[in-house]
Amino acid sequence: MLKRKLVGFCSALILGLSVSSPIADAQTTSQGKPLMFDENGNQLYQDVSPFIDYAEEMRTLVQNIAKYGRKFKPDFLVLVRDAKGLMTQIVDVDLLVSAPSSVYLRSLDGLVESGLSYGRVEIGQRTTEKEQKKTLEELKIARDVGLKIFTVDYAQKPKDIDTAIRFSLKNKFIPYVAPDKGIFNNRLPNWPRRPINENSHTVSNINLIKNFALIEDSSRMGSREEYAMKMHNTNYDMIATPVFHLRSQTLGPDNVRTMQYKKLGSRRPVLAIMDIGAAYRGAYYWKDDWSQGNPSFILNPSETTSDKHMVQYWNPGWHQIMYGNNMSYLYGIIREGYDGIVLDGVNVYEAFLNPE
Repeated sequence: MLKRKLVGFCSALILGLSVSSPIADAQTTSQGKPLMFDENGNQLYQDVSPFIDYAEEMRTLVQNIAKYGRKFKPDFLVLVRDAKGLMTQIVDVDLLVSAPSSVYLRSLDGLVESGLSYGRVEIGQRTTEKEQKKTLEELKIARDVGLKIFTVDYAQKPKDIDTAIRFSLKNKFIPYVAPDKGIFNNRLPNWPRRPINENSHTVSNINLIKNFALIEDSSRMGSREEYAMKMHNTNYDMIATPVFHLRSQTLGPDNVRTMQYKKLGSRRPVLAIMDIGAAYRGAYYWKDDWSQGNPSFILNPSETTSDKHMVQYWNPGWHQIMYGNNMSYLYGIIREGYDGIVLDGVNVYEAFLNPE
């Protein structure tokens, strides 16, 4: 059954830690795990399970995906969403000294940050000044090393939308304000009526992008063909879209190609949104007898929906599903004709670092 689902998906595409303890102020560790001693200095317990650097494992997955994509398209764009914490890593545990993760940063073209000004929690809710300031400091680091920064705020009032756009532009970011979040982000905004800095230029590289749109559920925008034409009839410089239009139905190469041209006729990149941090029941790769623990990389269901499972994203089995072979998720995206990807679910590593 799994093989049939994998073949069906690819055919459609081709064709159509910190660890803390209250025991003592200073602890001895082994492989990053705390060692516990009694009052005479005798060791009581040692966690001998393999140490996993959750942040580094996610960096590795992202880097491997980027490398694989560029085997087919040297200019394949790779953006990461809501995972700015991966930009630096600790290089001296004792002194808590951190430094930019240069290999990881070089594998990326840009970051997508949600809720910089509005909608971090609720649509139209202003992000606190403290949160905004902290996020801004981190994004400026990425911007200054050459990454393109795209912001996605969530608001419906023109006044709030204008505020969010102005703030992003002031900081040399590329803004987009969606009217809804998640699966409800399924339509283009009514305001502003035209893309910010709308232009007729061909977008041949990421540095030419002045505006963009990001849709998370295209199924509410008509058929595949109708959705593609709605996006074609805009002049955004970049489009980020789901791979699947309705359940396991992909958009198809023809519709991707339609979206790659603005209404004015010039070429623009279209990026596929790819969740690498969770497995979904009903996805093309999901086997009928899969469940928590079977296969081993499938973990507990999400608290928000039983159709979504956390995964051991460092597991080789999960890597094989995501990239590296002609049955993988990324291979299908590439054959469908996309110009790049927006990697979603990357920040799931934080849940493993802080399980409470």
